[in-house]
Amino acid sequence: MDRKLLVAGLACALFTSTAVAQEPKLKDVKIRGYVTEFRSPTDFDIEDYRISRNEAFTLDFDNATPDITFGLNDIRMGVELEIRGRLNESTGELKAQSIRVDLEQFKSIKQTAFVSAVPEGIVLLDGTWAGELRADGQIILITRNTQVMFKPTKREKKLAEARGKQVKAEAGEFEPLTSIEQVTIGMSMTYEGKRDRDTGRILAERVEFSTNDLETGEARLWKSLKATVKPPQALKPGDLKVAKVGKFKLLPDANVQEYVAGIGRKLIPSYQAELKEDDPRKIPFQFHVVLDDNANAFATPNGIVVVNSGLLELLENEAQLAAVLGHEIAHATHEHTWRSQQFHKGKRLAIGLAGAFAAGYGMQGLADIANLVNAAIVNGHSRSMENQSDRVGLQYMVRAGYDPRQAPAVWKLMTKKYGLQTTNFFWSSHENQATRRSYLMNELKNNYRDLDYAAVSLNTDGYARMKAAVAVAKNPKRKLVIR
Repeated sequence: MDRKLLVAGLACALFTSTAVAQEPKLKDVKIRGYVTEFRSPTDFDIEDYRISRNEAFTLDFDNATPDITFGLNDIRMGVELEIRGRLNESTGELKAQSIRVDLEQFKSIKQTAFVSAVPEGIVLLDGTWAGELRADGQIILITRNTQVMFKPTKREKKLAEARGKQVKAEAGEFEPLTSIEQVTIGMSMTYEGKRDRDTGRILAERVEFSTNDLETGEARLWKSLKATVKPPQALKPGDLKVAKVGKFKLLPDANVQEYVAGIGRKLIPSYQAELKEDDPRKIPFQFHVVLDDNANAFATPNGIVVVNSGLLELLENEAQLAAVLGHEIAHATHEHTWRSQQFHKGKRLAIGLAGAFAAGYGMQGLADIANLVNAAIVNGHSRSMENQSDRVGLQYMVRAGYDPRQAPAVWKLMTKKYGLQTTNFFWSSHENQATRRSYLMNELKNNYRDLDYAAVSLNTDGYARMKAAVAVAKNPKRKLVIR
């Protein structure tokens, strides 16, 4: 054979082999998330996925009403979409075969939050309020058309009358807010309005302030979820029993337990932390690390926060742990369990909660039955509450000095460990990790674009030492190696 022909033949074979090796690996996927980068209606990102449109393409809607219109040209930053299509796993390009839009996101929002700092940025002009109010982890725009109201409680009305002050509204009725001094830290704030599609801000139609007294039923709920702790002894795990929830093995390392509890205490909002111990509104937060390889955590309404050892092993720095703890603390401070229960009065929430906990801790038989009840109770509420915990958790992180960019990084690690799947992490009912990460990425762009990121912390070294201690506590025969 001619030498040149042989070389040409080998080159051709090598080219063919390389071409086969580089053939893209395509996978049919469904993701649900928020647009994080927008270039055009046919070219945008959701998290790390670059979305383009297939020629054979459908646009579908959920919760459509005649008063809300949506077309491809309405796709922009922050819009939530469900994409079905073929993913090129090597490039991250997802060619959409269908896009589904839940139009509920464009309807009026009604959300309850809590005042964690004296309101700034709004002023009273000619009997109407105007300005920007930072609350609930986001920016709420108040205009002259916004009704800003105040509701005195029975206790406040009696105190005012005892001091000889005239109260216009009856207890339980709203009156116009006349002074910012009426608003105190720890009050509840309910706002209604629509989210501006371009800025992500809430255009408020009505804002209501009222004192948040602990209700009798909520106090009973707290009391029913009593925690009993048997501390670890030497290398032997301790026991944690939470009534109506379950039993857990405590990680046998006091330093790790205190490390996690210390971070948790830094994240508790000041209006809660500064309440007197005998104040019935004070949530008695406690933090526990339990032996469980699943990367998970949960919080009860009375502030019992449980962190799995598997989560500590997955996360890479203290800021990521602060993101998870802040999220769980927000579930408690914003009374998500109680509010869900009140929304669905007469339904057996406790059984549903037991099912959620059971699913996370391997008790699948109980979970299968109980989750049927849980689904009926929290349907339509869980998404807004998860998003609120994400928003407020970011706020807690920033105030404690942590880098909030590490919150979406948690979900990057979750995807790496568990793949693109439906999740039940941290009380999530979202479709998959892309939903959570893309939501957080948008919150950072909307609310923290001016943050001085040079002034916030990761604390990777301290966290690495703690992770090494977790490994030793799980397997005492291993030697502690700190690098």
